[in-house]
Amino acid sequence: MPSLLHYEIVTNPTSLRASLTDEPSLGTMYVIVSNTHQSPVEWDYIDVAMPLLALSSNLTDDPSAVTASIERTYQNAHDDALEFAWDSGNDCFRAQLSRTQVHTRGNALLDAHGALVLKLENIPVSEGAGLSLLEIRERAGGGDDNVSMRHDHYTTHLGLAKQTPRVPRNFRPQKSLLNGDANEPLVLQWDGPNDLDYAILDQTGAEVHREPAVRGAAPAHQEYSWSTSAPKRGTTYTLVAKAPGAGQQRGYFLTTTVHAVVPEFESGTRTPWVEGTANRGRVTFATDGVEVRDPKGDLGRVRADKADVDNVTTRLVQGRTDSAGWITFPDRGVNVYHGHDSTPGILTAAQVDAEGVNTKWVGSREAGQGWIEFTQPGATLHKDAGQELGALTADKVDVNGLNTTWVGDRDGGKGWVEFPQSGINVRKDGGQAWGNVAADKADLNGINTKWVQGRGTGDGWIEFPTEGVRVLRDGGHDLGAVTADKANLNELHTVEARVSGEAHVQGLLTVGGGMKLSHDGERMFVTLPDRIIFYGINEFKKWVSLERGMAVSFQTGGVSMTKENGVLFRGSDVQIQQGQLSISTGNPPQVRFL
Repeated sequence: MPSLLHYEIVTNPTSLRASLTDEPSLGTMYVIVSNTHQSPVEWDYIDVAMPLLALSSNLTDDPSAVTASIERTYQNAHDDALEFAWDSGNDCFRAQLSRTQVHTRGNALLDAHGALVLKLENIPVSEGAGLSLLEIRERAGGGDDNVSMRHDHYTTHLGLAKQTPRVPRNFRPQKSLLNGDANEPLVLQWDGPNDLDYAILDQTGAEVHREPAVRGAAPAHQEYSWSTSAPKRGTTYTLVAKAPGAGQQRGYFLTTTVHAVVPEFESGTRTPWVEGTANRGRVTFATDGVEVRDPKGDLGRVRADKADVDNVTTRLVQGRTDSAGWITFPDRGVNVYHGHDSTPGILTAAQVDAEGVNTKWVGSREAGQGWIEFTQPGATLHKDAGQELGALTADKVDVNGLNTTWVGDRDGGKGWVEFPQSGINVRKDGGQAWGNVAADKADLNGINTKWVQGRGTGDGWIEFPTEGVRVLRDGGHDLGAVTADKANLNELHTVEARVSGEAHVQGLLTVGGGMKLSHDGERMFVTLPDRIIFYGINEFKKWVSLERGMAVSFQTGGVSMTKENGVLFRGSDVQIQQGQLSISTGNPPQVRFL
């Protein structure tokens, strides 16, 4: 026979989470006891036991820690007080009439359609996921059938599920601030189901670790850990969990960030300023560079073993001691001083590379040697520490001007150049004979010479007679050839002119001694003093005007047209084809057709 009362379980949270190692879980269970009869039910006790069956996972390992209580859904004035507590003797939680108060009847009464709520709060949920069976035992009577109170109890089994987390959790570093210089390792930890594939990605999205699912093992929630070297700077790691073989499935994502005690940035760092932790000195990044400030905001001091810079802007530079030399930088240049006042100092250097030096004289370190003084017109070179002019010896001299009587080779007897008022004379052999000028190029406004020739004695040459220029060949006096891209001449006098290609004449073409014209070796015409002889056919596309007349002769006759004789046909017939012959006389003319 079923229980007289109806039982239902509600939990908070809805699915109780099983405890994990070092991570206890607390939950609440409500057992709702309902009287579904239309008559009251009298009950002696209601037990909630947690049997340890083969198919059941224990709900709690410490029932004494559970807070138990009971409530009616509505209270009547004649209802006796109830209690619900752990009964260690019966190994269950038992609801019954209060044993600390006086009651009016021997058993508790649950009115028709009434209900009780048995509360089990702060339950230390035991480890392990699965089904937890509860055994409900009631000793009751009454109801719609007015069942007698039984000596034994009715039994009802109910169940609830305990779950372990089905997703990864608690992705975290063991230490979030790491000292890589001290070889501190990075340890990342998380917990989650053992049936998921785990991957850890760095800040670039590259996979740095993989933890595959445990094949064939019973589902469980476990701890994971992975260790590697510490990153050089702050880095965010992403844990990606997916079911095995999930492919493009998104899965679960958790992130955590670790930092370096002394971060390194390969690509640089952008910040308006950097400040010290103890002395509070500050480096500010200005538009034109870097400013070093002291804690008061004034310009500070930079200390270094060496400084390698392209430019230094400063008011003065001084040695480390107060009596050391010092340098100032006025508008006009640099001043070197020594001591505590502005006494000019001495500049000592192996070399001085300067755009200019202002000094009265320059001399050797040893007395009695050459020296240079700087006078109003320029520089004067002296020798033997006296006033006698000295000699300048150099590999090269680069000057804007050189005033001298002559220039010659260091050895006597070679070529030399003198500078008369008219220009330059080049001499040879240390004497007055004219010398040669050898050069790759000469850029001159004019050349006065008797002749010009190629480098070899058999080359062509040019002489310059009074009437112009004559080009000769083979080092002799035969006329040579002139080859040019273009020739622009006022007149051309030649014995014979040959043109390859086309000849374009702008203006008149005047041929004084006659002209012969040939085409591909065939003579076309020849001019004589009184006539032109044509050897080809003449075609005139427009008018031909003949001032004195015209004569055409052939083998047996001819035709002539002159003013004196008119038109004469000799030795030939005259025919008019497809036309008329007319004669006109008088004024006005009278036309007569023949």
